[in-house]
Amino acid sequence: MRALLAMVLGVFLAGAPALAQDAAPLILPEKLKQIAPSVWIIPDESRPMVPNVGLVVGQTGILVIDTGMGDKNGAIVAAVARKLAPNLRIYLVTTHFHPEHDMGANGFPRGPRMLDGSTLLRASTQEQDIAEFGCSVCKIFSDRSPAAADLLKGATYRAADISFENDRMLDLGGVRAYIFAAGPNHTRGDTGIWVETEQVLFSGDIVMKPQPSFASPYSSIAHWQSTLDSLAQLRPRTIVPSHGPTGGPELIAGYKSYFTEIQERAAAAKKAKSSEDDAVSAITAAMAGRFPDKNRLAGAIRSAYTESP
Repeated sequence: MRALLAMVLGVFLAGAPALAQDAAPLILPEKLKQIAPSVWIIPDESRPMVPNVGLVVGQTGILVIDTGMGDKNGAIVAAVARKLAPNLRIYLVTTHFHPEHDMGANGFPRGPRMLDGSTLLRASTQEQDIAEFGCSVCKIFSDRSPAAADLLKGATYRAADISFENDRMLDLGGVRAYIFAAGPNHTRGDTGIWVETEQVLFSGDIVMKPQPSFASPYSSIAHWQSTLDSLAQLRPRTIVPSHGPTGGPELIAGYKSYFTEIQERAAAAKKAKSSEDDAVSAITAAMAGRFPDKNRLAGAIRSAYTESP
């Protein structure tokens, strides 16, 4: 299974932009901006191995969404959170277990008193991903550049303070955030955050502008479609993905359309007795003009072909 994950992630990272050798994937706190009365983000500006970081501020607590890669990034984000909410408890959640999302958690303060520390919430499916694949994934990311390797040197996954199975409602004082386990989509442990009072959805890699990436041997196109249906029912005003620009419901519709076309084409190819490899070649040729990341196309096509009756 570890070898399969390495192969899957190798395809996933092959489609990512190259990282300049001297460019460290650091969170840029000066880019902090407010997108709703209680919601701020530090945008990634579409830089490789950097997430969009979310901060949701209530009257009694602040929720931080994603950490950046390594303790240095985590400390940068923690400092922004403390500046936004100097006297509030810090809560932390990560959208999935990949290093740029989860491996900065140890950079956040930890202490015996409520206001000294931070509370990390993590879905149990993310815990499973960390236990099964964490070390392998860290090596793959470290090998991408010396700058990434430096940020991840000595980094470890922080143990969760609160682990949950399905969902968790977090009352921040006048602002409610619903944290829910949504995988297996991009990974088995995908986690979304719905800020009900602001109608803002933090979608992780479940919905983005870039093409969807099947980065786990547990990923399922059928389940991903079902997840998209559930997210559409929320009617979000704003969607903040893990990577790339923010948007609205059109991001969900775009992923739905993409997956539906692939499912229909894969089902037809399988019915016509085409092999999986032939189906990947033919469907990629038909769609690559509109969706140029052939590696990500192949992952979706293989999933659709396998799941077709």
